[in-house]
Amino acid sequence: MQYTTYTLYPIGALSARSAAQPREGVLLRGDNGGYACLQCWPELGDSPLEYELDALRDGSPLRLGARALQCIELDGEARSRGVSLFDGLTVPKSHATLTVSATPSQVYNLHQRGFRVGKIKVIPKLDATVERLVNLASMVPDWKWRIDFNCTLTPAEALQFWEMLPDAMKQRIDFVEDPCYYSVESWQSLQDAGMPLGYDLPVPGEVRIPRCTSKPMMRLVKPARHHSTSGLPVFTSNMDHPLGQCWAAYNAAKFYTGKPEAEVPLCGLVTHHVYRPNAFSERMGMDITPNFPLPGGTGLGFDDLLEALPWKTL
Repeated sequence: MQYTTYTLYPIGALSARSAAQPREGVLLRGDNGGYACLQCWPELGDSPLEYELDALRDGSPLRLGARALQCIELDGEARSRGVSLFDGLTVPKSHATLTVSATPSQVYNLHQRGFRVGKIKVIPKLDATVERLVNLASMVPDWKWRIDFNCTLTPAEALQFWEMLPDAMKQRIDFVEDPCYYSVESWQSLQDAGMPLGYDLPVPGEVRIPRCTSKPMMRLVKPARHHSTSGLPVFTSNMDHPLGQCWAAYNAAKFYTGKPEAEVPLCGLVTHHVYRPNAFSERMGMDITPNFPLPGGTGLGFDDLLEALPWKTL
């Protein structure tokens, strides 16, 4: 196996737990000619990148490495046949992914490009967050909103946040993702207050999936981390390299192609705009819309760009 490193430069803080600092990752190339992306978020519970790479060298891949190997297998098989993994598939449309520092002008610009749902990362400063949400929402009165706290609130703060929102704003909330760490009691109290909930990593160590509360919750799935075979999840990228973004899009397309359109939720697959442009994101196009921009080529795409990279033995 071979690898090459990359650095992505965010245009703003990407979550309440992540500063607007460069993100390091690697692309992998398997002996079968397939490719994959491996980018870790230690502040969100991932193992450090070097741990993942060491585990791959030892033949005992960790969570992200194991998913990368599956990507390599499928991508390599498609490239060997000279076909795209997206042939015959329909990629779900995406919400607008907004950074912590998103501005009203950015939101309005995304509205002009066809987005009608925004997902925004927010910080655990409730007064400022509520004021900002209301201001951004006023720019686009017909938008729905998905709010992600990355488990930075206590249960009491999560309830306080919901109580602080104006009633008109509450009606526009699609779901609040990971407001606090999951427990049956705390999340049930949030549901009882009327908060629609979504979960990505609400349980430390992902020991169990929260299914014990009385109302259904939206499940978010990052194919870089998880393989989903049930429910109607919102697929999102890992905010990683455009190749990893395409892996997320392929998984979402594979899962939802053939299902009734009314059952397919808006996903979070269009995310390359949260970083400064590079050759791969420019291939996809920086004038984003809710439609996923396929890069062209075999497998997951980017044939010529991948071939031109400086590869080293892992």
